[in-house]
Amino acid sequence: MSEVVLYRCHTPTNVLCPCGAVARRMGKLGIDYRTERVAYRRPDRPEIVELTRQNRVPVLVDGEEIVHDSKRIVQYLEHAYGGERNKPADGGSRMETDGNA
Repeated sequence: MSEVVLYRCHTPTNVLCPCGAVARRMGKLGIDYRTERVAYRRPDRPEIVELTRQNRVPVLVDGEEIVHDSKRIVQYLEHAYGGERNKPADGGSRMETDGNA
């Protein structure tokens, strides 16, 4: 299975922003994923521009699939991982890294 990466802002909680809404849904669905925190300033996000030709987060990379916009990401997650047959047996986990590394 391919690695799932969530590019998101530096907001420290999953309550205040669209990035957090995506992270909460991924947790609810039990998806294993890695978090990459991007720069606060939009002009300082070349990795996001390279992926999507725009500079906003969240952005989800699931293998060859690249999805941006929190609502579209949630729809994608529900379609790709929403069924019981798609959930990992161990309940999933996440690993967080600093995008400035």
